[in-house]
Amino acid sequence: MKDKIRRVCLLGSFVLTACLLFSNPVQAQEKIGNEYRLIVVPTYPISKDFYITTYLGYVNNTDSKIISTYIGLPGLFVYKLKDNFQLQAGSFLILNSDNSPANNDNKEIRYVLGGKINLPNSSNLHISNWTRYELRDFNYDNNSLNKTNNRIRSRFAIEFPIGKNPWQSNSWYGISDFELFYTFEKGYFDRFRQRFGVGYIIDKQWTLNFVYHIQLDRAAKDLNPEWTTNIYRVDVRWTIPHKKHQPLNDSPDAD
Repeated sequence: MKDKIRRVCLLGSFVLTACLLFSNPVQAQEKIGNEYRLIVVPTYPISKDFYITTYLGYVNNTDSKIISTYIGLPGLFVYKLKDNFQLQAGSFLILNSDNSPANNDNKEIRYVLGGKINLPNSSNLHISNWTRYELRDFNYDNNSLNKTNNRIRSRFAIEFPIGKNPWQSNSWYGISDFELFYTFEKGYFDRFRQRFGVGYIIDKQWTLNFVYHIQLDRAAKDLNPEWTTNIYRVDVRWTIPHKKHQPLNDSPDAD
């Protein structure tokens, strides 16, 4: 029964993606850009219910020619109100190096406030929604370009074990989720992402994820979404051990 549920969830994810990509409202640009991400997400338990996590990363968008370096300071704080509900708040710094002719290098300070809900089930599935508000403060070398953006993003996700010994060391799992972005300055949902991937649990401290994103963008409210970017991501989850407190085994992603 559990295997059937996992197969249905996986099939449902593929059907959703097919509907997005091949229905009439969604179009693809003549040229779809590629983006490559290498991410490290360390998490440390401060107490039984209070954790600190952050996001360290290198992002190379070959289409826009922007290279972003994620510097996870001061960090993101996670408070576990219940076993299936977390609150998250904090901020981190992003350095954007623009190698295009525009040469608009900038720094972004991203402030985050959100929550993650996990749906309990008896099928060894990790089903969750992670919704957060982001205030993005951009500071350019050319001060006249400085700006602030406000957006809400919500990700509906499922992770399912592959093979025996689910969620144990030396085991694999599948990843599928869909995320939508609402930017207040624009007044509409301007970005959508569908992700597929696999994860490998090395041990209680280390996990590897290999994820592919399909990114759709809307240039204006009255236009249809366009498939603009393929994102290829490798991330390393590091749960820093603590002598007394248990690790947070479902730490939220900062991306």
